[in-house]
Amino acid sequence: NDDYNSMEYVVQTLMETVPSLTQPQAVNIMMEAHTNGLALVITCAQEHAEFYSETLKMKGLDSTIEPDE
Repeated sequence: NDDYNSMEYVVQTLMETVPSLTQPQAVNIMMEAHTNGLALVITCAQEHAEFYSETLKMKGLDSTIEPDE
């Protein structure tokens, strides 16, 4: 949920950063983040998570990595 990036930008950035995401999945992630303030993008290997997180940050989106529980 941010005041700087449009919903369309967030969806497009998610799909560009995480190639396995479909547009409906990216829209759902964006809406969850918009509504709840955070959303799970993907569960994957740590190396991939680090890459995705850094890429999202470089594109202006907040991102953290947390262990799968």
